[in-house]
Amino acid sequence: MLLWSSGAATPHAPARLSQPRQDTIRTEFRVFDGVVEVSADTRLRVRPSGSTETGRILEGAALAADLPAGLYDVQAVRQKAGQAVNVRWAERLVVMAYPDEGGRHLEVINFAEEHGALQLRWPAGDAPDPSGVSVIVSREGDGRAVAARAVHGAGYALLVMPAGTYNVRVVRSGREPIVLPKIEVPADRTRMKLVP
Repeated sequence: MLLWSSGAATPHAPARLSQPRQDTIRTEFRVFDGVVEVSADTRLRVRPSGSTETGRILEGAALAADLPAGLYDVQAVRQKAGQAVNVRWAERLVVMAYPDEGGRHLEVINFAEEHGALQLRWPAGDAPDPSGVSVIVSREGDGRAVAARAVHGAGYALLVMPAGTYNVRVVRSGREPIVLPKIEVPADRTRMKLVP
């Protein structure tokens, strides 16, 4: 069978079939040991889940890559003075184009397995100045504040804390506080919540 398009190919020369476009998602990785960020001291090997390929190496201050949607396994190797001091596998991480992430995705890896992460995102273009935002976190059923430090990134605030269910209060200059009740922060995963 001969294929041609209008005017681009002659009946004697087949037209080029275009390959389906495979969009990528800008995927950022941040690495912690408990609540202390150790991204700069960690080298990552990222590869599709179930694959035996070598994968992609990420290291340095910005651990990010453009990845096609899919499931990924990530090996994190924390180093001190050129020596590996800790190794952690994060398996079957889901990278996909979520509509409320604007083409950017965040995955948090923690060497302390009992910790999880909560990413607070604002609607596109509405990310407040980090200096004007405070976040108060308390465990569900307990009114006392839990020590949680917000780490800021491109359009988000990130809270890393022990897994559990939390009430989160976001206070911004000149606006009414917003309460996000009963947010489950799973161990070894990143939960994302859009702040209205």
